[in-house]
Amino acid sequence: MKCLERVAVAAAVFCLLPVAVLAGPPPLAVVRHALVGTGQNTGDTRFTREFAADGTATDRYADDPRSAAKGTWLVFNGNAPPPEAKAYKMIPEATYLEIRQSGDLLLYGLANLSAQSLEMVYLERGN
Repeated sequence: MKCLERVAVAAAVFCLLPVAVLAGPPPLAVVRHALVGTGQNTGDTRFTREFAADGTATDRYADDPRSAAKGTWLVFNGNAPPPEAKAYKMIPEATYLEIRQSGDLLLYGLANLSAQSLEMVYLERGN
């Protein structure tokens, strides 16, 4: 069973950077594989985010089936950010998540990723 099928997604809105893993970041292929599935937000249990293996992401609210917002996702290390993320302060050894939906670019630091949980730290614009 993929880890996010039973995971709560905590999307915190803080101006913090993720904690770097002392042994270095996990391989991106491992992170991608671990993210595939659907997670539920712990702060608003009606909200779910699905990461598909093909790089698409879908956000949904349980009480409104028309609310589905589709986009794309990718993971990267702080030492090799995509062009649009270069304006952000990145920890080279940390792993980040980029989500693009409806013309918006959302960047998160992955602070904790395990079989039981996923903690994402939202990077505010111009962080």
